[in-house]
Parts: sequence; structure tokens; C-alpha cells
Amino acid sequence: MELQLNGRPFVFDGDDGTPLLRVIRDAAGLTGTKYGCGIGACGGCTVHLDGVATRTCVRQVSQVLPAASV
Repeated sequence: MELQLNGRPFVFDGDDGTPLLRVIRDAAGLTGTKYGCGIGACGGCTVHLDGVATRTCVRQVSQVLPAASV
């Protein structure tokens, strides 16, 4: 799956069920996005996904449209 992370292309070849937070932090090495509560309540994991604030701890990478911009 190809994503745009901070305007740069990024290809993730892992499990489709991986939380988007883990893709951003662990696979891409972008540690500005934080793990907080793990249930989407605190907002620590929030990023803009195509301009919409999105909680990444509760969104799987498979739920992100191909070539989405994060």
C-alpha cells in the first residue's frame, strides 16, 4: 500500500490489519504521532488524513485509501 506521509511517498508491505499509528511510527519512523489511550479518546494519535483529523490508533492501514495523504 502506498501512502503520502508528510508529502513523501511511503510504501507499506506489512499486514493490512496494522493500526495506522504503528505504520507511521514504527514502519516510517515518524515519531511525532503519539500513542496515548489506544481507544481514540485522548487524541494523542491524531493526524490529518486528506485534511480530516483522524485517530490513528483505531484506524487500520487497510481502511486508508491507496495513495492517501497523511
